[in-house]
Formats: sequence, structure tokens, C-alpha cells
Amino acid sequence: MTNELTVLKRDRAVSRDDAIRMLLQQSRRPGRAVPIRRAFVQSAGSGPRIVTEPGPLHQLVRSGERLELLLLVHCVTSGGDWGVTARAETWARAAGISFRTNGTASAAVSRHLAKLRELDLVDTAPDGRMTRIFKLFEDGSGDPYTAPPGKAEGSRRDVYFKVPFAYWEQGFHESLSVPAKVMLLIYMSMRSRSFELRQDKKFASWYGISPSTAGRGIRELQEKELVYPVLSEQRLDGFAILGQSTQMRWALAAPFDLNINKTDREAAESLWTLEGVARTAARFAAILPAPPAAAQAAPDAAGAAGAAP
Repeated sequence: MTNELTVLKRDRAVSRDDAIRMLLQQSRRPGRAVPIRRAFVQSAGSGPRIVTEPGPLHQLVRSGERLELLLLVHCVTSGGDWGVTARAETWARAAGISFRTNGTASAAVSRHLAKLRELDLVDTAPDGRMTRIFKLFEDGSGDPYTAPPGKAEGSRRDVYFKVPFAYWEQGFHESLSVPAKVMLLIYMSMRSRSFELRQDKKFASWYGISPSTAGRGIRELQEKELVYPVLSEQRLDGFAILGQSTQMRWALAAPFDLNINKTDREAAESLWTLEGVARTAARFAAILPAPPAAAQAAPDAAGAAGAAP
């Protein structure tokens, strides 16, 4: 998607890029990013013990168009009754559902909205000859939507991450496959400076996806350089011959690196203060082995020889 103005031609439908641009402009979000609660990706109970289970995201793995439709609805609805009204053809073009103008697009969009209603992610109501779409709470509970108050005032259920407008403006909505989009949303929802690229059964079960889906998504993000390695760690490993293994940690590349939590962000910033640099140097000095005694004695001897008359 480009930001250049398209020459509009009479009696011809606008492009998908034009439809998305119109919706993004309609949202009027000053931060140019849409907040999505982490509960959409992975639900967490509000009790004393954190028990996680897959969020509604895994129900959309088989329909990239439905996922796109939901993300755009969240993007456009920014206050009031948290609803939006637009022609079915606009939603169809923007979400990549249909580009027809003979009336069939309306039926296609209605099928996707019906499924989103079953998942309790949206509600709808007639609005003249069109349909008004209301976004609901992201966890699929069917609760009315409220703006996330932030971690300080809200519960774990209110923790959120942001999807930048660049997701659409730089064409990732078209260039990424559904597995890659799912893994991208999972990593953004972690709100961590770095993470492991896990694709084992246990990790996949946390998000309700298959290990193969996770693997395909991870490989695509690596190929498109949307994740990059930041550091490696040595860990004890009872299955390795040497009893240890190397674990690489990765980070999200721009424009998706905007969801680092406060703790990680402050820790990263502190590394570049004078005190932080001093602490890092001290840690390395404690880890590095001291030079051999012979290596220390040799310069001393050479110095003594040079000083002789």
C-alpha cells in the first residue's frame, strides 16, 4: 500500500489500498496505531493464580479475510458507541473479501460478520440500508467494549498491545500469510524486548494453534526480516551431549517494535547511562579469565632489560 493519492476514475471501483486509506483516515487516531487487548491472543483469568488459555485469535487462523475485517473494525471504531457504519463493498474491498460491485459482496461480508458474531467479537444492527458494526470486548466474552485503562488501573484482562498503521500502509496485510500474521500478533502481545522462537506443542497449545502453523509463521517472519537475533544464552540441557545448549533470543523489527513493556524499556534505557555502562563492564571483568602469570611476567622482564645500562 502506498501513501500516494490515486487518480480516481469515474464509474470504476476504488482499489483495496484506497478503501483502507479511507478507513484509516476515518479512525483519526493520533498515535497511528490501534490498541488490541492481549486477551484476544491469549486469555488470562482474573484470579490469584494466572491460568492462561487461547484467546479468540486461533478461531480466525483459517480465514485471513475475517481477521483483516476484525482488525479494521477495531481500527475505525474509536469512541462513542464503538460502532461504525460503511457500505458492505467498502469492507469487502478493504479486507480482501470481494471486489465485486454487483451486490454479491454484501452477502460475503454478511457471512464473515455472522461468524464474528458467533465468536462474540462484534455485534451488528441495521442502520438504514446498511449495517452498523459494534466491536465487543476482545476476549470473546460478548461483554461491551471499553477502552483499555492501562495496566496501572486495569486488571490482567485489560493489558493491551498496539498494531501500527504501518501494518497496512507498508503492505504487510497482503504480503504476510495468516500463520505469519498470527505469530506477529503473538509476539507483539508479549510486549517483551526479546523472546524465544518456540514452536513446540506446549507453546502452540497456549495459543490454540498447531506447531506447524507456528513453524510456518516463524520461518516467514525470519525470511522477511521482521524478527532478528539479539543475543544467545547458554542453558543446562539434559538432552544435549555436553549437558548444555545455546538458546537464541529474538526481537521484533520496525515497525512492530512498539510494544515493549515498561520494565524491559527502563532496563534497556538504563544500559546506556554511565552507571549502566559501568555495571556492564564490571560484570564482564568478573566473567573474563585473568591473563596467565607468564604473560604478565614477560613484559616486566622486557622492561627490566631495557632499563639496564
